[in-house]
Amino acid sequence: MGTRQHHAPAGRTLAEVIGSSTKRSTRASTKRFRSEQWERRIEEDWQGHLETLRQCICQLLIGNQHLPIELMEANKPGRE
Repeated sequence: MGTRQHHAPAGRTLAEVIGSSTKRSTRASTKRFRSEQWERRIEEDWQGHLETLRQCICQLLIGNQHLPIELMEANKPGRE
């Protein structure tokens, strides 16, 4: 049984093979970094939207607490 040895493609030196592998690794790392940045930005945007929504809901709830009081005062006898 013969043993197989891995050889670089014809015409390419070991340095070229290693260099291209390093470039691929760097590109993959850069893509991963950009993807993580994008995910963080989306998360921060959602957190901002959520906070704005919370504030709006609080304002509505506070406004609704005052509404029954105003209606009762408007319906008091003798107010015309």
